[in-house]
Amino acid sequence: ISAPGLLEKEIQNKIKIEESVCQGTAKFLSACKNQAQSLEAAKNLLLGNLRVDMLRFELNKLRRGRGSPVVKKGNPSYAAVSLSDIRIPLLWRPKDHMEDTGDNRKFAMFCIVRVGSQIYDTALVSPVDRNNTDVTFNDVLLFSKMPPYFELKLEVYSYLLTDPVTSAHAKLVKTLSKAVGTLQKVVLKEQNDENASLPKKKSSRPGPQYDLLGTATLRLEDAGEEVRPHELFLEDSENDRLPPMFGQFCCRLAVQPYCREEPVLVGSLSVRYPLNERYSGGRWAENCWARLMDFKLCLWQSLEQYEAARSPSKQIRIDQDTTIRDAGDIFTVENYGEGIIELKCDTKENKVMWLAHLYQHACDHKRWKSASQDRMEVLSPDTRPVTRTKSMMTRTRSKLVLLYNETKI
Repeated sequence: ISAPGLLEKEIQNKIKIEESVCQGTAKFLSACKNQAQSLEAAKNLLLGNLRVDMLRFELNKLRRGRGSPVVKKGNPSYAAVSLSDIRIPLLWRPKDHMEDTGDNRKFAMFCIVRVGSQIYDTALVSPVDRNNTDVTFNDVLLFSKMPPYFELKLEVYSYLLTDPVTSAHAKLVKTLSKAVGTLQKVVLKEQNDENASLPKKKSSRPGPQYDLLGTATLRLEDAGEEVRPHELFLEDSENDRLPPMFGQFCCRLAVQPYCREEPVLVGSLSVRYPLNERYSGGRWAENCWARLMDFKLCLWQSLEQYEAARSPSKQIRIDQDTTIRDAGDIFTVENYGEGIIELKCDTKENKVMWLAHLYQHACDHKRWKSASQDRMEVLSPDTRPVTRTKSMMTRTRSKLVLLYNETKI
């Protein structure tokens, strides 16, 4: 079986697993009577359906040939991307929040974050009411093998836990129902009997139905070591079923290309510094050991020194400003102010391989922008366990108040 065939079979197996999980969740949701369990099951069903849809999209793309894996020398570097510290401020009226009166609605909220077929959700935060200045999600979401042009989509969902019907309205409905005459009651009864004889349509989606609050798209330009504010595009700000929001949120998006932590290429090279008497005096230094990683070409005098974890004798910068030339039997690397370094391989095949990876590594430095210049710590779900405490639901002054002040309202 070819590589595309293996990948197609793997995606089909994932679709079957997700579909079986969705079927089991739907059955559980239909029989569930506890609100907390219903909310969690409805969230899982929504997430599962999204995963099935995206896996089918990936499968169709693969079958059309656009998603077939291509094996070539000097493949572009991918990266790990983590999203954490998600916090969404709420826009309650001062009277509702400070005096604890007025708006008595309560909500359950969570987020879905996705890039392609990698779809993850946060924990469900409930209840969210006028006592909360913001909603905090302590989850850490990790995405793997992301290209530099990735688009991370964040979706915020909510469910109205309490019906905002006033007691005066309820009394009015009750009074009008008692005032209905005997004749009208008979007519209504006949109509109800006729309607009862008709087959009733069952809802295709059981359980609570979440409303989409807003969406945001994050890209490489939004990444950084610190928590930053971003714009949240609201779906319907006038809907009473949705909590009041600013249209802003804060999060930390970290990106780390794999080539910064994993060797791109290692092997033997001969090195000469034609204009630098300090290193080789114009002579070739044979059988040096080289490692291409983290936008540097590190050189050791021998393989033994490399295996002994000695410091490299020379580090050559490889970035978007580096000039790499093919000069027949040799190839050269030049950085401004550092002179020319000549490199030679024992075979033509090794030379082609080194040149391809050097070109690609210099190109990756340009493609990854700030992620190639500033080192960001990519978190994983294991490094920050999700803890639910009562303090999450108490009224506190936000620690990100300075970031909120920077946002446009």
